[in-house]
Amino acid sequence: MRISSRCEYGLRAMVYLAGHDSGRPVPLPEIAAEESIPAPFLERILARLREAGLVKATRGVSGGYQLARAAADVAVGDVVTALEGPLSLVGCVPDDGACARADSCASRIVWRRLDSAISGALNSITLEDLTGEAVSR
Repeated sequence: MRISSRCEYGLRAMVYLAGHDSGRPVPLPEIAAEESIPAPFLERILARLREAGLVKATRGVSGGYQLARAAADVAVGDVVTALEGPLSLVGCVPDDGACARADSCASRIVWRRLDSAISGALNSITLEDLTGEAVSR
């Protein structure tokens, strides 16, 4: 299992926004420069996060991006799901009908437990937690 660059960059951008929540939008070029993310790629990532309701965009000279909710109310799992889709390693876990063997498959137990552990871990960490960790280092 490997996390995509989109997800890695998206989480970095969200943590940056959480750490710079001064009530004013943060310009995309600033986020891109500070986090070393190519601006065109970041723009597509932020569009997905906006569609998911995690960031809001303001156009114009003083425009940019800011969190749509408080950092304490945004879990890492929210960001990952917005950028990657459902948090499941195999298709049969969230969809019983994806496999004819779903009811009798012993290995499905492993995938359910692993999905549950990953989901629990990602949903237990908020952007506020991450900004606090970054400041304390």
